[in-house]
Amino acid sequence: MTRSRIGVAVIIAAGAAAACGGSAPGTHANAPSDAAARAAARAAACGLPSSATPIGRTAAGATLALARVEGRRVAFVADEDAKAILTVDLETREQLAETPLGGMPGHVYVAADGRVLATVRDKNELVVLSASKPTLPLTKSCGVPTAAEPIAIAATADDGTVVVTSGWGRKLSAFDGKTLAAKFEVDLPREPRSVVVSDDGESAFVSHAVGSVMSVVDLGGKHEAKQLSLVGRDPSEAREFERRARMMRKSMAGDPAGAEKLIASLQTETARERQGRPSCQGFALAKSTAVPGRIFAPQVMVDPGDPDARPDGYGDENQQTETPAVAVVDEGAKAPLASSLALGREMFVTKRGRDQRDPRPECLLPRAAAVDAKTKTLLVTCYGIDAVIAYDALSANPLTSEKRRWTVGSGPSGVVVDAEKHRGVVWSQFDRTLATFPIGGSELVDDKVVVPVVQRTAMAPLREKLPAEYALGRILFHAAGDARIASDGRACASCHPDGRDDAITWATPEGPRRSIMLAGRASHSPPYSWNGNEGTLHNHLGNTFDRLSGRGLRSIELDALVSYLTNMPAPPAAPQSDKAKVERGKQIFTSAEAQCSSCHAGPAYTDGQNHDVGSKHKADREKSFNTPSLHLVGGTGPYFHDGRYTTLKELLKKSDGKMGRTAHLSEADVDALETFLRTL
Repeated sequence: MTRSRIGVAVIIAAGAAAACGGSAPGTHANAPSDAAARAAARAAACGLPSSATPIGRTAAGATLALARVEGRRVAFVADEDAKAILTVDLETREQLAETPLGGMPGHVYVAADGRVLATVRDKNELVVLSASKPTLPLTKSCGVPTAAEPIAIAATADDGTVVVTSGWGRKLSAFDGKTLAAKFEVDLPREPRSVVVSDDGESAFVSHAVGSVMSVVDLGGKHEAKQLSLVGRDPSEAREFERRARMMRKSMAGDPAGAEKLIASLQTETARERQGRPSCQGFALAKSTAVPGRIFAPQVMVDPGDPDARPDGYGDENQQTETPAVAVVDEGAKAPLASSLALGREMFVTKRGRDQRDPRPECLLPRAAAVDAKTKTLLVTCYGIDAVIAYDALSANPLTSEKRRWTVGSGPSGVVVDAEKHRGVVWSQFDRTLATFPIGGSELVDDKVVVPVVQRTAMAPLREKLPAEYALGRILFHAAGDARIASDGRACASCHPDGRDDAITWATPEGPRRSIMLAGRASHSPPYSWNGNEGTLHNHLGNTFDRLSGRGLRSIELDALVSYLTNMPAPPAAPQSDKAKVERGKQIFTSAEAQCSSCHAGPAYTDGQNHDVGSKHKADREKSFNTPSLHLVGGTGPYFHDGRYTTLKELLKKSDGKMGRTAHLSEADVDALETFLRTL
């Protein structure tokens, strides 16, 4: 190597070390030029060349991405159990390499210049990797911190801006596509998941696992987010909405932008006027220029029942509790097509009186989606039934136009289209298999369609094997359509997506009850249930299955489910930027005046006792409720057993005298107390 090349190599190596948290030799941590030097080093490291070429770029990440490396067609797979990116040959399906990340990857994305971007959920980091040979691990070029729990990645068409969603941190973060320098952050509602960018690069569309909304973020000058309601509507209401929207467009033909703004306001107003059906499971998004102007959001419509009633189970016994849906959003108008939110006939039939002409299990846990440009087909992966379902992407309501479905491995967390071979490629996390299948033609499903055989290949065994009970429990937790758990097809994950809560208050035999977060909490917060009458998870689960009209699990399976629940990892902690405010909030929390810690005591911030705090709902059988743990309370909501308070701040201001004393606090002190609660 020549002297000049040696010098360049040393500079790049030093830059990479600085960008990944180290310091170049001879530098001083407190030197005035450190910030500029680190930025320059990061820019140099993040721009290191990579020999990968993306296959079928969609400008959005997934749990797998396709690329060509030195002429070999490979899939880069985000394997959360291995805490690594796997490199898999697409033709032989042989695992070629493993790149440890030291944490759980979320999505992976191959940029146009070949760099491989990946989120590391439990490390709050976005990393850039470079490929050299298909049989060698990727090399980490640089990494930057993100808000808590980065998950999905998307980019503008030129990769000039990269956006990342943070599930627990409730943020959309934008980075310079070349240097990964932070551009801006936007606050979002709870549990953001997938993200896609509009064709013009001006807007990002974000799905949410809970909350019945999609966020639309302005990537231009304002950097603001607005929410689109994805609440299900009665068909007659949908027709009336469309009629009024047509009239507005006609009367305001000279101002189309103004018309769409009024229509969006009408939609919000209409959603407020009627309860409708809340939606959940908004994990996936898909778009394609081949189906211009459409964004697809698989979700599930939910009927939680009348909160003033006391049914025998969870929800209205005379209605189908959950039904799949695919919301279709008009990218230009930034509004959903009303027909895609219309509640079909199946929402109004009894649980035990379903249409027997279609016995196929429903997709109640959609987790990933992609669009096949050739046949204009939407592919959706479904946890629980371990299937990929193909819908007509040109339909105003894709759910009514199913083409075919394929059975794949357990826990299909990602799907991409291999356009060169016209096939789907699926990563199934629970059994760690890669599946491929021919997509076929554009005809709808019927008795004459022969579904091609799916080819599945297991990856190399984990270096550190998962406990068998935990692995089985994870499958059972996501088992949709299992009559042992629920007669109506619900899974544990239906009310606890990602082990958290669905933000829904359900009608129950005891009165209205809000779902409770499980991840990171189930192992240390007995007794269980809002009534505080279940001393063990085993008993609590048995009672839950009974209310869901499930037949119940065998003891070995119940043990496995409990093992999964008690070992389910908590979300990553968010870094604290204002320690003084947190300390002030802690002082208020523990003060005799506020009285918060009199009941919320101990490591889980609960005394485990029942108390009457004047919160009895008219449908409640009892007036005393168990003190909920405050561990991870900042990421949940709505609050109280019946979900009466939407936000923590509303709870602190309106619950005075019912539990603790907070009405006397100044705005600054309420803000400090809320900030402290979000750290627990």
